[in-house]
Amino acid sequence: MREPAEVTDTEPTGAVLTDRGVTTETEVTEESGSRVQAGPPDDAAGGAGELRHTSSPCLSPDGSVLAYVVTERTGYPRAVQRPLGPDGVADAGPERDVILPVEGPVRRVAYSPDGRWLACEVAPDAGERERIWLVNNDPGDRSAHPLPVADDVTEHIVDWDGDRLAVTTFDSDGLAEGRLVDPWTGEVEIVDRRMAGALVHALDGVALFRVGARGHRELLRIAPDGRWWPLLPTDTGSTTDAGEVLDAGGDGRPVRMVVRSDHSSDRVGLREVRADDSGTSSWPLAERRDADLDSFDVSLDRRVAALLWNVSGGLSEIEVLDLSGSRPRVLARPGLPDVVASAPTLTEDGGLLAVTVESLDQPPHVVIYDVRRQRWVGEPPARPGPAPELRTFTARDGLGLSGWLYRADPGAGPGPTVVHLHGGPEGQSRPGYDDIARRMLDEGVNYFLPNVRGSTGSGRSFGHADDRYGRFIGIDDVEDSLLHLVEAGIADPDRAVVSGRSYGGYLVNATLVRHAGRWRGGIAACGMSDLRTFYRDTEPWIAAAAYPKYGNPLHERELLAEASPLRRFDAIDVPVLFVHGARDTNVPVSETEQAAEALREREVPVDVLLFSDEGHEFVKLSNRQLLGDRVVEFCRRVFDDRTRDQ
Repeated sequence: MREPAEVTDTEPTGAVLTDRGVTTETEVTEESGSRVQAGPPDDAAGGAGELRHTSSPCLSPDGSVLAYVVTERTGYPRAVQRPLGPDGVADAGPERDVILPVEGPVRRVAYSPDGRWLACEVAPDAGERERIWLVNNDPGDRSAHPLPVADDVTEHIVDWDGDRLAVTTFDSDGLAEGRLVDPWTGEVEIVDRRMAGALVHALDGVALFRVGARGHRELLRIAPDGRWWPLLPTDTGSTTDAGEVLDAGGDGRPVRMVVRSDHSSDRVGLREVRADDSGTSSWPLAERRDADLDSFDVSLDRRVAALLWNVSGGLSEIEVLDLSGSRPRVLARPGLPDVVASAPTLTEDGGLLAVTVESLDQPPHVVIYDVRRQRWVGEPPARPGPAPELRTFTARDGLGLSGWLYRADPGAGPGPTVVHLHGGPEGQSRPGYDDIARRMLDEGVNYFLPNVRGSTGSGRSFGHADDRYGRFIGIDDVEDSLLHLVEAGIADPDRAVVSGRSYGGYLVNATLVRHAGRWRGGIAACGMSDLRTFYRDTEPWIAAAAYPKYGNPLHERELLAEASPLRRFDAIDVPVLFVHGARDTNVPVSETEQAAEALREREVPVDVLLFSDEGHEFVKLSNRQLLGDRVVEFCRRVFDDRTRDQ
C-alpha cells in the first residue's frame, strides 16, 4: 500500500555557477528545460536505459495489465498501461499511454478492484497540489474525469474500497478530509476530517485515519457510524503511519488490521491489531532487530502480504507472507534484481508481485515476481557498476553514524569530495540510482552520502535524535562526516563541497554558517534558509506536521531563530549555488531568494538556477541532465580545475 504523503525527499540533485561573476541567475523555462531529443524507448518493465525510468507500478487485480509511470528525456512523467501475457513481461503487449487532459507529472496510478477504472494522481504544471483523474478502461471509452474539488485542494490517492476510490484532500488551511468517491456518480462520502491528518485505508465501512505530526504518528479506527478510537495505546515518540483493514468484522468477528509501526519497539515492523466490543489487542507479525519495514502491500483477498525491509544501512530485502492462517507463513524471500526496491503491488490473489528496483547505474525500473513459480519474470541481467562502500564512524558526541561512499579511485590518496545530504529530515541516503554521483565519479570526485541523525533506517531513537534542540548537533554531524573522510585519507580538506536538497539544502546553509571555513563551496537545492519564514510561507499542513522536528513557531521562537542559518549568513565567504523549482510550495522559492540576496549584498559569489517548470522535485530528465552538466562545471571551478590533472 502507499504510505500517506510525507514531506521527505531523498532524490539527489545539484547545479552550479554559470560564470565567474559575483552574481548570475539562470531561469530554465519549459522550452529550455526540454531541448534534448529523447532517445529510443527501452523495455518498459524489464530493462531501463539511461533515458528511461519506470516506477510506481500497479498490477490490475487479475494480473492481466500492468500500469506504471514512465519518465523519459522529454516531458513530464506519464502513465502507461501494458497488457501482460501468461509469462508476465516476457510476452507482454505494447505500451498504451494513458491520455489525460492535464499537463504535469503523474505520481501514482491505482486500479479499481474490478479493473474498470485507473485512478491517476497528477501534479498540474509540476506544482505541489495534486489532482486525481479517473480513466475508464473500456477500450471504447478513453475519456478521463477529474474528481470534483475546489481549486485550493490537494488530493492524494489512498486506495480503493470496493467500487469507490478512497482519497485524502488537504485544503488551503491544512484541514485533511478522508473521502470515498463513486467514479460513476461522483457522490462523495466523508469518512473523517482533521487538521494535518490523512486517510490511510478503508474497507467495508471501517477506516484507518492517521493523526499526529512527523515522528509522532498514530492511527485512529473509524467505525461506519463515525465513532473513532485510537488504534494502539499511547507510546510517545512512536510512529504508526500505515495500515490495512483485513476484515471489517461483524457477526461476532473482530475487526482485523495490519499496521506498519515501531510501537513498543525501536524498529519498525508489521503488527496485527484486533478490535471488538471487549477492547483492542495487538502483537508483532513480522519484525527484525536489524531492519525497518519500509512499506508493504496486501492482496485484495487479504491472504498475501509483500514486505520491503530496509537493511544494512539502506539495502532492500523482500519477503512474501501468507496471512491466511493463525500465524504468518513465509511464501518467498527472493533475492532482488537490484539493491534498492520500492512500491510493492500485488494482484488480487497475491500470485504476482511488481516492484520498482534501482542501483547507481540502473535507473528505477519495474520488475515482476511470480510468487507461485518463485521466479523473477523477464528481468535481464543487470549491468555491473561501481559498488558503494558503507562507512561507519562516530559523531563528536559518541553517536554512531554511517554513509555510502562512492570513491573515484580507491587507490589514490585524498581527493576532491562532495558530501551530499538527503531530504527529510527523516529521509535516508541509499545506494540507489544517482545521476549526480555517477557524473562526479566520472570527474574523479569522491561522493559521500551520510545518514546524519534523524535519518530513517537506523531505528526509532536515531530518528528522534535531531528533534528540536537536537538540531544543532545534527548539523555538526555534517562536519563530522567530512572529518571522518579526511582522517581516513579519502577527502582532501581543501577541496570539499557540501550539497543537499530539501532538508539537505537547509543543512548546506546551516553547515556553511556553523562550520565556516570547512567547505570550499555549497550547493543548496530547495532548502530552507529561515525556519520562521518557512513556517509562514509553506503549506499549512506541512507546517503543522513539522513542529516536533524543528520547533513550534508560537512557543519556541528563540529556538527557530537560533536554528535559522539566514541570520548568520555573514559567515559565508565561499561560492554557493541555489537551485529551486518555481512551483515549489513545500519549501517556497522565497527561501532561496532571501538567501541569495543576503550573499549578493556582501558580494559573495552566488548563483540561482530556477526551473520554471518544476516544483519541489525535479522530475524532467532534461532538467536533471542540465543539473548534472552544471554540477560538473561548478566542481571544476571550485576545485580550481585541479581534479582534471589528477
